[in-house]
Amino acid sequence: MLASGVAAGIIFGVAFGGDWRRLATFDLKLWPVLVVSLLIRIIPSAPLAFYLLSLLGVAAVAARNWKIPGAALIAAGTLSNLIVAGLNAGMPYDVGAMSSVGAPPPNDNLHIPLAANTLLEFLADIIPVGPIHAVYSLGDFLVGLGGFLIPFMWLQPAAVSVKERTVRSPNFAFFWAAQVISRFGDPITLVALAFVTYRATNSALWTAIAVLIATIPNAVFGFFGGAVADAVGHRRVMLGADIVRTVAIGIVPLLIAVNGPLVVVFAMTFLAATCSAIFNPARGALVPALLDEAHLARGNALVYGTDRAVEVVGGLAAGLLVAALGTNAFLVDAATFGLSAMLLSRVVIGEPRHHIGFASVLAQAQEGFVILRRSSVLWSNTVFSLVAQLSIPVVNGLMPTLLIRRFAENDTATGAALFGVAEAAIAIGAVVGSFLLPRYTAAIRKGRLLVIGFAATGVVVIAVAFAPTFPVLVALLSVLGIANVAFYVPNITLLQERTEPKTRARVFGARIALVNLSWLPLIFVTGSLADIAGPSTLIAIAGTVTVATALVGLRIPRVSQVA
Repeated sequence: MLASGVAAGIIFGVAFGGDWRRLATFDLKLWPVLVVSLLIRIIPSAPLAFYLLSLLGVAAVAARNWKIPGAALIAAGTLSNLIVAGLNAGMPYDVGAMSSVGAPPPNDNLHIPLAANTLLEFLADIIPVGPIHAVYSLGDFLVGLGGFLIPFMWLQPAAVSVKERTVRSPNFAFFWAAQVISRFGDPITLVALAFVTYRATNSALWTAIAVLIATIPNAVFGFFGGAVADAVGHRRVMLGADIVRTVAIGIVPLLIAVNGPLVVVFAMTFLAATCSAIFNPARGALVPALLDEAHLARGNALVYGTDRAVEVVGGLAAGLLVAALGTNAFLVDAATFGLSAMLLSRVVIGEPRHHIGFASVLAQAQEGFVILRRSSVLWSNTVFSLVAQLSIPVVNGLMPTLLIRRFAENDTATGAALFGVAEAAIAIGAVVGSFLLPRYTAAIRKGRLLVIGFAATGVVVIAVAFAPTFPVLVALLSVLGIANVAFYVPNITLLQERTEPKTRARVFGARIALVNLSWLPLIFVTGSLADIAGPSTLIAIAGTVTVATALVGLRIPRVSQVA
């Protein structure tokens, strides 16, 4: 994992404008110890003591270089592997997990099968990774992430405020990496909280309440989150939100370990979700400060594409982590917020600080909605987009049912696997679209591209409703991911360009809250109707509404003719 992480860090570091020649300036203390430790690992049929000595050497070198971003993660991950291997006279691995991903059993003196008397089982090799047919430990992932961060951050020159505002600038590179890591952790708490709640109460009602506690703040507090971000500063409030989330989520497994009241666990999760309601509008408002106008659309596309990819990967990883680690999965989420905060601390940007109080936050939150309402272009765009994208929550909410009934023969396990593939197809389409569309659609008016994107989305949604086979559905969902980028990028860019920096986050907060508030009841209503009308019919109707709305928008100049 260390070598893979370092290689990925170099590739992404160069892709974001880093200079590979900076590797020549890398100063690693105790590097001979690292070389010897790594060489020990490749000795054929080496005894267990040699492997443990190798792990100890890597941990010592990483700890000695703790000031290098990422080194502390390598030290923690390697020590984790060393402790569990030392206590069990070998590194335990889950035979069932190995078999489930088609991984061959280890043939060395380090690994031993997991047994009933295994100590610290949650630190063993129990996390299956299907695409590469391997099973890893939590420590392996920490080592890989640390290996990624070291070259990624080292290759970037020192960020300088407003000196260079491109997608390959150090400022944007640190921001992009921070929000990717932070977004990756979001699904973990949602899945883990549902797991903990159901285990403690055996109640579907309390489990649903737990899910609402983790999601409602984004809808309810989005209005206020943007106002707080404008007052405190966009980068500054993102950094603070990550620090608070690190502490709040990190406390949860400790509360569970001492049998703390479930209501306190809910409170910590609610606090973290409220921080997310501040983090998200601040993130959208910060992008224009890091990029000039020529790179804004490309940056938004990059953020959206990786957002969708990380959302799917994070969701899949969340299920695996909760299954393998139980309540300790909360610690992984807390670690992602801590890493995000570390990266955001490297972003250099001048931000004024304003007085903040309840009255001022309330007034500024109202102002965000008022700004949307007073701008004929922004309000027309908002109303049009709210109606046009109503097919998205319908597809999201009914896709699992559609898959289980049509393609999985009502087998929920098969349906869950197909759902993961379906989500991945949308993410792949979004990533492809985020790289291709900004390059080939730069000459198209934002309003026209917005209408085209929604029209394409509606047509594909209708086709999805009647997809005859699962491969056809996967292909359509990939196209849907591309179409989503086509309307998302002009939407977000238009909002950024037509709002002042000092009020941008509160406008984003108002927009996010309106979207969430319109989605929640629709998901509930269509879910209730699906057993009567069937998911296919409702998805087709939703797609038709989106196409019809796009055709209407084509005839509204304030929607379709915006440059």
